[in-house]
Amino acid sequence: MAWIMGDSFLDMANELLESEVGIFTSINGEKTILDQLVNDIKVFGSNAVNLRVKSARVSSLIIVSDEEFEPVDKIIAGKLLNEALEASIPILCINWGMYLFNSFFGGSDPILIKDYHLHNSENFKHPVFISPGGKLSYTIGGSGWVTIPSDHKFGLTHKELSSELISTIYSEDRILHGIELPGKNWVVGVQWQVHKIDNNPKGFDNLLRYVSEIP
Repeated sequence: MAWIMGDSFLDMANELLESEVGIFTSINGEKTILDQLVNDIKVFGSNAVNLRVKSARVSSLIIVSDEEFEPVDKIIAGKLLNEALEASIPILCINWGMYLFNSFFGGSDPILIKDYHLHNSENFKHPVFISPGGKLSYTIGGSGWVTIPSDHKFGLTHKELSSELISTIYSEDRILHGIELPGKNWVVGVQWQVHKIDNNPKGFDNLLRYVSEIP
């Protein structure tokens, strides 16, 4: 097993000397995602740590996958989420990471979107509404309607959403694209591929910037 359990995230956070972002991806590799995140995080002045390879002192956690996590990955990710929450470090869950985040808090699995092509449109983009007052709108730096990249067959509605989480970004067909854990800690999940910065609207790179610049 690549993830080696050692000191808890709480100990790691307390001893941290510089910002290191822990990244956990699916067992299927997803090297493109990892390489992209490593490069982006480096631009923002931090180091990225692949938590499939080693344990490390981290100041924030990213859980990301473009495919569903395998059962063994869900167990590891659940452990990482639990320790990160205890340490009160920022957590960003992307794409299937958002679905895992929802399940961790007791939510249901994502559903197959019936009108998949209609939801994503021909150019795989569609508008979503960013609710004001949430962590996502604060970090992105705005609220209201904005067009985001979208190419996914599965999604969450309020029916599947955990009762412990809130939705702050959603599309006209009531598919959720951003969810948050209420409270002081910065714990969020987004459906779209945040790691593909060039495909995202202005300000959306602030999500990666936020988890990278935590002291």
